[in-house]
Amino acid sequence: MNSTDIPVFNRETPQSFQFEKKPETREQGDLIFALDIGTRTVVGILGEYIDEKFYVRDCVVVPHTKRAMVDGQIEDIKQVAKIVSIAKSQLEERNAVRLKTVSIAAAGRALRTVQTNMDFDVSDRDELTPEYIRSMEIETIQKAQKQLDEDNKGRTVTFYCVGHSVVKYLLDDYKIITLEGHKGNTANVEIIAAFLPSVVVEGLYAVMDMNGLEVTSLTLEPIAAMNVIIPPEIRLINIALVDIGAGTSDIAIAKDGSIFAYAMATTAGDEITDEIIKAFFVDFDTAEKLKRACSTEEDVEYRDIFGITRTVSPAEIVSKIQPAIENLAETICSSIVQVNGAAPAAVFLIGGGALTKGLTTLVSNKLSIDEARVAIGGHDLLKNIDTCGKKMGAEFVTPIGIGVTAVLNQGYDFSVITLNDTKVRVFDTKQLSVFELLNVAGYKTTEIMGRSGRSLAYTLNGKKITIKGGGLTPAEIHVNGKPASLTTKITQGDNVIITPAVCGENAHITLGKAINCEKYNTGCISFCGEKRKIGITAKVNGKEMPLDYDIEPLDEIETEGILTLGDLIQSLGIEMSGIDYFANGILTDESYVLKDGDLISCSQENIPEEEPVQPEYEPEPIAEPQPVEYEEEPAKAPAVPETYEENLWKEITVTLNDRKVTLPEKAEHTPHVFLELLNYIEIDPRNPQGDILVMLNGKSANYNDMLHDGDNAVIRWQPRVMR
Repeated sequence: MNSTDIPVFNRETPQSFQFEKKPETREQGDLIFALDIGTRTVVGILGEYIDEKFYVRDCVVVPHTKRAMVDGQIEDIKQVAKIVSIAKSQLEERNAVRLKTVSIAAAGRALRTVQTNMDFDVSDRDELTPEYIRSMEIETIQKAQKQLDEDNKGRTVTFYCVGHSVVKYLLDDYKIITLEGHKGNTANVEIIAAFLPSVVVEGLYAVMDMNGLEVTSLTLEPIAAMNVIIPPEIRLINIALVDIGAGTSDIAIAKDGSIFAYAMATTAGDEITDEIIKAFFVDFDTAEKLKRACSTEEDVEYRDIFGITRTVSPAEIVSKIQPAIENLAETICSSIVQVNGAAPAAVFLIGGGALTKGLTTLVSNKLSIDEARVAIGGHDLLKNIDTCGKKMGAEFVTPIGIGVTAVLNQGYDFSVITLNDTKVRVFDTKQLSVFELLNVAGYKTTEIMGRSGRSLAYTLNGKKITIKGGGLTPAEIHVNGKPASLTTKITQGDNVIITPAVCGENAHITLGKAINCEKYNTGCISFCGEKRKIGITAKVNGKEMPLDYDIEPLDEIETEGILTLGDLIQSLGIEMSGIDYFANGILTDESYVLKDGDLISCSQENIPEEEPVQPEYEPEPIAEPQPVEYEEEPAKAPAVPETYEENLWKEITVTLNDRKVTLPEKAEHTPHVFLELLNYIEIDPRNPQGDILVMLNGKSANYNDMLHDGDNAVIRWQPRVMR
């Protein structure tokens, strides 16, 4: 990056970027106002989200005139509010707009993280919707909140959740990228939630209140930066993002498709400024000026605290602050390794501190990774961002990310809503529905939405049968005294009353009802002079069970017995053809239903004179059977092939660019994919040499293609063909 790409600001006349002016004052509308309140400056951005791209319309940077913030936390609320007012007014005046809503982010001072997971029974749902998945995430966040509160029991500090990331989803114990649209029995959501003390969050809200701004989105600074530098599709690579501000260095780490760790270090740009103050006997403003001069090639003139004018070269400044730069690099690398467990595959440095001379080299050396994989994130690396022709360096990544995070509805907002006479703190009030409020308040999904009774599926003589459960009683909801639904939007100050839903009764049936035993007569008959038993027996999972047994899910039932004359004759291996059969002296056929005490003969003469066989017992009257609704069980999805289980996730060796590469076994039992090979190549995206050619076994490849042992892969630059 050239020094001309880096905007220079001074405290007397804060500079800003202007991309578009409006002739008449208008309402904010869809314009997104994002504020990054840093230790040294306040950055304000106006943007619009059009066709999945974020357009930066205007930007202003206003330095703090006093030391009103320490390590990213507001110390002097009134002073910070004054600087925010300047930034807001400049953007309003230049763009002829009234700004009423704002998106903000918090630095990671006193950051606490909790990683947890929850299982959810989803067997009664036709498919998983985004709303339902969101509710599961919120319920998991509440579990994380309870864990954190338990750890802080006895302390007066209250923590607010300012961001979360889904580490992974499981559906019936299989890892899956997204649950949306799927069906299954058990879903598992694993998240990492980030919490900050209430004093940090409430300080930010107080500043916004003093400027008449309503907060629509609150997030954590590294989460915001991730959304514009490291989108989900490249989070399979183990990448660390470090936002180096003046007071803190905030860290987020991605791996296996998700952000899985956050960290924070209080060593940042101010330590370098302090070193300059001590080395050159200058005030803070002059030290900041000398620090910026390190990125230039020309000598810089300054006045020390004694009033003496001096001249110093950038090289001399760098040599004086080298110990501070070394300390910054060491702190960042140690924090990364501590939460990641090892050095990552790549590192992105953003924020004003990322421009520190020689920092990328030190980081690469301390992590023992190629320097080409330690990049300063700036204009060229922003994803789906249009800066409208203006170069914007690493210090603008986070404020742009704050705006994008608000668009993606991944930020948080905090308000108070009354639920059944209890005050509840909630986030995302602009998008919050009654459904989400109830999740935040700790209501179970079954209490919110209810569910039909669980179906009962079993097999009877090889036929799969499903009995539906009972219907649910929905929740009764009122918002501000009026009937409402789960999708009703709510906001600050609303009053919500709910009578929880009642779940339907689970399906159940006894063995006797399932096999329609009332159709069968039980007892003894006389067949051609010999005594024979009639009736039915049933085995459940290979074991004979009584007729009052309650069938369990997936039971396999087999029945055998004699109901009709035809059943009896078939069991004895006798041919029916050419023989007349009589039941109690009356000619009959094989469809005759046998009864206890019947006398069966093969001809009229064969009927004995003795009394008929006496019944063994008097059958009790059978209650009228209740109708049972049966339905065929849907076909199961095909089982995962043996080769998937045994081979695709184990250690494999492939040929990459004519050399052997061994990919280690994956603990989560997911297949190896082409994207993993990016960790084994030496391609510098900052120095493009054409188009990247990706091939697998002689054919064009996609990054999500599965890899097999012995595959041949190519990833290299391919010169562009000029036309």
